[in-house]
Amino acid sequence: MTRPVGLGLAVALGATLSFGVAATSASASAERSATSVAAQPVKVYELVTKDGGFFYTASESEKQTAITKHGWSTTQTPLYYVSRTPFAGGKPLYRLRWEKSASYIVTASAAERERLVTSGGFRYDGILGYAPGSARAGGEVKVFRLSNNNKWRLAIESHSEKILANEPGWKLDGPLLYQFGPGN
Repeated sequence: MTRPVGLGLAVALGATLSFGVAATSASASAERSATSVAAQPVKVYELVTKDGGFFYTASESEKQTAITKHGWSTTQTPLYYVSRTPFAGGKPLYRLRWEKSASYIVTASAAERERLVTSGGFRYDGILGYAPGSARAGGEVKVFRLSNNNKWRLAIESHSEKILANEPGWKLDGPLLYQFGPGN
């Protein structure tokens, strides 16, 4: 049931996590370097569907098809980074489509994926990519999922705060994953 389909997931750049003690920081930095070489981070994009849902992909061809064939548009959200392949400390990211409209949800939980598919309300789209499960696994930025009336989006903490303050109806679902920084 885990079939790769172009990579997807939007994750914002900008915030960094503090690693505390210098020795821990050096160790985490070395692990990040080793992980990022193996993980081969790629850019991902956030698009808005005609139904107002959000769609995430790192596949240039999938992005272009969404724009030209479906009329979806890219957002101004910064480019993000995940891995195309599994790596030590990485978590698979699952993309699911809500059956009632072009609205997509991303989860790192196999249990949530199964619960949503079993409900009959979602279709499993496959593994979108792999993200660090922690800062030690190469993640530099923590990413949160937000929801609003059957629409889901991803954002780093500072972007989440702006969405919650300026866009009525959005609520914070909680932290979802970490993402690679652009230099990994």
